Amino acid sequence: MNEYEMKIHKLCQELIPVFDELDEETKGIIHEHVQYCPVCDNMLDKRSFLNESIENAEVNEGKDFEIKPLKKLIHINRGIRLLMILVRVLVLFVISFNTLRFNDSWDALALQTFQSGAFLFYLPASIFLLVFTWMFLNKKWLIYSLVVDLVILLTIWQLQLFY
Repeated sequence: MNEYEMKIHKLCQELIPVFDELDEETKGIIHEHVQYCPVCDNMLDKRSFLNESIENAEVNEGKDFEIKPLKKLIHINRGIRLLMILVRVLVLFVISFNTLRFNDSWDALALQTFQSGAFLFYLPASIFLLVFTWMFLNKKWLIYSLVVDLVILLTIWQLQLFY
Protein backbone atom coordinates (compact mmCIF):
# COMPACT_ATOMS: atom_id res chain seq x y z
CA MET A 1 0.00 0.00 0.00
CA ASN A 2 1.21 3.45 -0.81
CA GLU A 3 0.86 6.45 1.48
CA TYR A 4 -2.48 7.55 0.01
CA GLU A 5 -3.98 4.07 0.43
CA MET A 6 -2.71 3.94 4.03
CA LYS A 7 -4.50 7.23 4.76
CA ILE A 8 -7.72 5.90 3.22
CA HIS A 9 -7.29 2.67 5.21
CA LYS A 10 -6.86 4.58 8.46
CA LEU A 11 -9.86 6.82 7.74
CA CYS A 12 -12.02 3.81 6.88
CA GLN A 13 -11.14 2.14 10.16
CA GLU A 14 -12.15 5.32 11.98
CA LEU A 15 -15.42 5.72 10.04
CA ILE A 16 -16.72 2.13 9.94
CA PRO A 17 -18.16 2.29 13.52
CA VAL A 18 -20.35 5.26 12.48
CA PHE A 19 -21.08 3.92 8.98
CA ASP A 20 -24.87 4.48 9.13
CA GLU A 21 -24.43 8.15 9.94
CA LEU A 22 -22.19 8.91 6.94
CA ASP A 23 -23.36 10.48 3.70
CA GLU A 24 -23.59 8.39 0.52
CA GLU A 25 -20.36 9.65 -1.03
CA THR A 26 -18.33 8.65 2.03
CA LYS A 27 -20.06 5.26 2.16
CA GLY A 28 -19.10 4.76 -1.48
CA ILE A 29 -15.43 5.49 -0.72
CA ILE A 30 -15.51 2.97 2.13
CA HIS A 31 -17.15 0.34 -0.09
CA GLU A 32 -14.42 0.87 -2.74
CA HIS A 33 -11.72 0.44 -0.10
CA VAL A 34 -13.40 -2.65 1.38
CA GLN A 35 -13.24 -4.41 -1.99
CA TYR A 36 -9.43 -4.78 -1.78
CA CYS A 37 -8.82 -4.52 2.01
CA PRO A 38 -9.72 -7.69 3.96
CA VAL A 39 -9.21 -5.98 7.36
CA CYS A 40 -11.77 -3.25 6.71
CA ASP A 41 -14.09 -5.76 5.02
CA ASN A 42 -14.01 -7.88 8.18
CA MET A 43 -14.72 -4.82 10.33
CA LEU A 44 -17.69 -3.82 8.17
CA ASP A 45 -19.06 -7.39 8.19
CA LYS A 46 -18.80 -7.64 12.00
CA ARG A 47 -20.45 -4.26 12.37
CA SER A 48 -23.28 -5.23 10.02
CA PHE A 49 -23.74 -8.55 11.81
CA LEU A 50 -23.89 -6.83 15.19
CA ASN A 51 -26.45 -4.27 13.97
CA GLU A 52 -28.63 -7.03 12.48
CA SER A 53 -28.43 -9.03 15.72
CA ILE A 54 -29.51 -6.05 17.79
CA GLU A 55 -32.39 -5.21 15.42
CA ASN A 56 -33.57 -8.86 15.41
CA ALA A 57 -33.42 -9.04 19.18
CA GLU A 58 -35.45 -5.82 19.48
CA VAL A 59 -38.06 -7.11 17.02
CA ASN A 60 -38.24 -10.51 18.75
CA GLU A 61 -38.55 -9.08 22.23
CA GLY A 62 -40.78 -6.20 21.23
CA LYS A 63 -39.12 -3.90 23.73
CA ASP A 64 -35.90 -2.03 24.29
CA PHE A 65 -32.92 -3.70 25.83
CA GLU A 66 -32.94 -3.43 29.59
CA ILE A 67 -29.79 -3.36 31.62
CA LYS A 68 -30.46 -5.53 34.63
CA PRO A 69 -28.90 -4.14 37.78
CA LEU A 70 -26.47 -6.24 39.68
CA LYS A 71 -27.93 -8.42 42.40
CA LYS A 72 -25.59 -7.06 45.05
CA LEU A 73 -26.65 -3.51 44.25
CA ILE A 74 -30.31 -4.49 44.65
CA HIS A 75 -29.53 -6.10 48.00
CA ILE A 76 -27.61 -3.02 49.15
CA ASN A 77 -30.54 -0.75 48.22
CA ARG A 78 -32.98 -3.02 50.05
CA GLY A 79 -30.67 -3.07 53.05
CA ILE A 80 -30.45 0.73 53.11
CA ARG A 81 -34.25 1.04 52.91
CA LEU A 82 -34.71 -1.47 55.72
CA LEU A 83 -32.07 0.32 57.79
CA MET A 84 -33.88 3.65 57.34
CA ILE A 85 -37.13 2.14 58.58
CA LEU A 86 -35.50 0.33 61.50
CA VAL A 87 -33.66 3.43 62.71
CA ARG A 88 -36.91 5.39 62.80
CA VAL A 89 -38.72 2.62 64.67
CA LEU A 90 -35.81 2.19 67.08
CA VAL A 91 -35.65 5.91 67.90
CA LEU A 92 -39.41 5.99 68.58
CA PHE A 93 -39.14 2.83 70.69
CA VAL A 94 -36.31 4.26 72.79
CA ILE A 95 -38.23 7.51 73.34
CA SER A 96 -41.35 5.56 74.37
CA PHE A 97 -39.39 3.23 76.63
CA ASN A 98 -37.64 6.09 78.41
CA THR A 99 -40.91 7.97 78.82
CA LEU A 100 -42.53 4.96 80.46
CA ARG A 101 -39.43 4.24 82.53
CA PHE A 102 -39.45 7.68 84.17
CA ASN A 103 -43.24 8.02 84.39
CA ASP A 104 -45.52 5.41 85.96
CA SER A 105 -48.52 6.06 83.73
CA TRP A 106 -49.51 7.94 80.62
CA ASP A 107 -50.50 11.26 82.13
CA ALA A 108 -49.93 14.81 80.92
CA LEU A 109 -46.33 14.81 82.15
CA ALA A 110 -45.55 11.53 80.36
CA LEU A 111 -47.11 12.89 77.18
CA GLN A 112 -45.09 16.05 77.42
CA THR A 113 -41.93 14.00 78.06
CA PHE A 114 -42.70 11.86 75.01
CA GLN A 115 -43.27 14.92 72.83
CA SER A 116 -40.09 16.56 74.06
CA GLY A 117 -38.08 13.40 73.42
CA ALA A 118 -39.56 13.05 69.95
CA PHE A 119 -38.65 16.58 68.95
CA LEU A 120 -35.29 16.37 70.68
CA PHE A 121 -34.24 13.00 69.22
CA TYR A 122 -36.60 11.93 66.42
CA LEU A 123 -36.55 15.23 64.53
CA PRO A 124 -32.72 15.38 64.13
CA ALA A 125 -32.61 11.65 63.36
CA SER A 126 -35.28 12.04 60.69
CA ILE A 127 -33.48 15.01 59.14
CA PHE A 128 -30.25 13.01 59.00
CA LEU A 129 -32.08 10.03 57.49
CA LEU A 130 -33.77 12.24 54.90
CA VAL A 131 -30.40 13.62 53.82
CA PHE A 132 -29.03 10.07 53.72
CA THR A 133 -32.03 8.95 51.66
CA TRP A 134 -31.59 11.89 49.30
CA MET A 135 -27.93 10.96 48.78
CA PHE A 136 -28.25 7.19 48.34
CA LEU A 137 -31.81 6.39 47.26
CA ASN A 138 -34.17 7.68 44.61
CA LYS A 139 -36.66 10.54 44.83
CA LYS A 140 -39.59 8.19 45.43
CA TRP A 141 -38.09 6.95 48.69
CA LEU A 142 -37.22 10.49 49.71
CA ILE A 143 -40.85 11.53 49.30
CA TYR A 144 -42.08 8.44 51.17
CA SER A 145 -39.67 9.11 54.02
CA LEU A 146 -40.60 12.78 54.18
CA VAL A 147 -44.32 12.01 54.31
CA VAL A 148 -43.87 9.35 57.00
CA ASP A 149 -41.70 11.65 59.12
CA LEU A 150 -44.17 14.52 58.81
CA VAL A 151 -47.10 12.28 59.73
CA ILE A 152 -45.24 10.92 62.76
CA LEU A 153 -44.13 14.36 63.98
CA LEU A 154 -47.53 15.96 63.43
CA THR A 155 -49.24 13.04 65.19
CA ILE A 156 -46.92 13.35 68.17
CA TRP A 157 -47.47 17.10 68.23
CA GLN A 158 -51.27 16.66 68.17
CA LEU A 159 -51.33 13.96 70.88
CA GLN A 160 -52.15 16.49 73.59
CA LEU A 161 -55.44 17.27 71.85
CA PHE A 162 -56.55 13.64 72.09
CA TYR A 163 -55.46 13.18 75.71
